[in-house]
Amino acid sequence: MRYYTEIDAVEELESVDMTDGIMLTGEDCLMRTEDQRLLVQSLLLDPPQNEDDERLRLLERRQSILWLEKIEGCASMQLCIRLPDRPVDAFLPRTAAECQRLAGYMDQPADKVQAQVSAARNMNPDLSCRGCRMMISNEYLFRALIRVILSAVQQRGIRKLSFLLPFVSEGREVSYLKSIITGYAAASGLDCTIGVEIATPRAACIAGELAAQADAMVFNIEELVQLLYGMSRYDTRKVISCYLHENVFRHNPFVEFDEIGIGSLLTIALKQIRHVRPQIRLSAIGHAVLSEKGRRFCQDAGIDILIAQQHQFRAEHIQSGHNH
Repeated sequence: MRYYTEIDAVEELESVDMTDGIMLTGEDCLMRTEDQRLLVQSLLLDPPQNEDDERLRLLERRQSILWLEKIEGCASMQLCIRLPDRPVDAFLPRTAAECQRLAGYMDQPADKVQAQVSAARNMNPDLSCRGCRMMISNEYLFRALIRVILSAVQQRGIRKLSFLLPFVSEGREVSYLKSIITGYAAASGLDCTIGVEIATPRAACIAGELAAQADAMVFNIEELVQLLYGMSRYDTRKVISCYLHENVFRHNPFVEFDEIGIGSLLTIALKQIRHVRPQIRLSAIGHAVLSEKGRRFCQDAGIDILIAQQHQFRAEHIQSGHNH
């Protein structure tokens, strides 16, 4: 069994123990400074009409510095880059003061910007414009981000890397985004593989179709638990505590692997995947797969890479740099 550590901010690299690989996420680069936030927000509210938009060039120049720093610390490790998965709401202004600053940046009336922000928000962000949906809805922003990442990788001397497409629920999402990524990678002379994240029940149901287009498959257990239970991981502390106390739940499904629900869904998906791509690389991400039940299920199922944040490895007393 191999273990990859999931990292968002570059500072987290300093506290990572020995690890078999790194999964980098990119949201922190997009929102790292106020200038970055304002620029990204302006691109979301007033999308560019073509790739010649000066704001995209500015974005690439600023992002390049941040990604070069981020990639440098991972150059000697196995590297996978998980593309942004946060909902669009996470990138929008949250307060009146933030809207006021954005209005000044965009040279627009504050009430107009506030109306645009309100219109861009989703009723249920976790189930709306996020992951693949956000990237396809904001194609020019996505293209600029891919160019920046590939340029940084190239400058750091890395010749091969993997991208992970998050929150997929339709095969055409994969083909759409894969064609863009592989096109830029080929132009840069880089060897690029594409992983697909199974984070929705529908993705599990069409896992064979998705595997036909992928070089690797990653099961996001935490997201699958949310959707199978209809329970947000952010809002459940009181509910789960009550359920555990009253013995309604025997365990917290976000921490302990759910063999009946998640296990059954993964079994369905794995059967399809093996029929299409019997040798494809399989991984799982989330706290629950680090539990004894989770690791046993993954080992028996042929899932040989487990991905989690450093504190989750420590909580389960796993040193991520050593095989078990």
